[in-house]
Amino acid sequence: MVTTLTVQRTRRFIAPLALCMALVAGVAQASASTGDAARAFVEDVSKRAIGIISDKSASKAEREAQFGKLLDETADMDRIAAFALGQYLRTPTPEQKTEYLSLVKTFIVKVYVTRLSDYNDEKLDILSAKTKGDKQAIVQSEIKFTNGREPVTVDWWLIKNDGDFKIFDVNVVGIWLAQEQRSTFTSVIRNNGGDFNALLDHLRKQINKAEAGEIPDVSAAN
Repeated sequence: MVTTLTVQRTRRFIAPLALCMALVAGVAQASASTGDAARAFVEDVSKRAIGIISDKSASKAEREAQFGKLLDETADMDRIAAFALGQYLRTPTPEQKTEYLSLVKTFIVKVYVTRLSDYNDEKLDILSAKTKGDKQAIVQSEIKFTNGREPVTVDWWLIKNDGDFKIFDVNVVGIWLAQEQRSTFTSVIRNNGGDFNALLDHLRKQINKAEAGEIPDVSAAN
């Protein structure tokens, strides 16, 4: 029987692997159809992601630098960060917004590189690609593990930005991660009387935990 605890644990350890795989994907040829291009975008994930994850000769700082660079190249961070604020999108001052964008990127890099440190030689297979017009696609894939554990299905929500695909969200065990983060971020602000600085403090704490080698719970609203 699949319990709530089992689902939470699966999300906790598979989600970062899925996200890393998505973020390091390459861009398909411009002449390909939207569906084929989306498939190729995600297909390239496993080769490049596993290269970063499996490079034990690189320090954590070096892996973080590589991950951060690829995050800039392949994820629509401005869109993701804005979406995660929900009804509080217009709450931050310009200065707070600038710090928030910086902290969100650092948060993703440090938290997920910390969580991915024990992964090795996993494989991602593409199952299907469904387009939504010529600007969006949902690609369904499956992560297979070398240790024999059951495969996990992961869906990628891709959006075209200036002709190239960008990652907007990833679905693991039925949960869209950007949407879950939105719930967490808005809860932090709401629980602190609308104070945006509370969210900035929350992100700093999660970053500090990751720097200390701990594995923060990215869905915790405290």
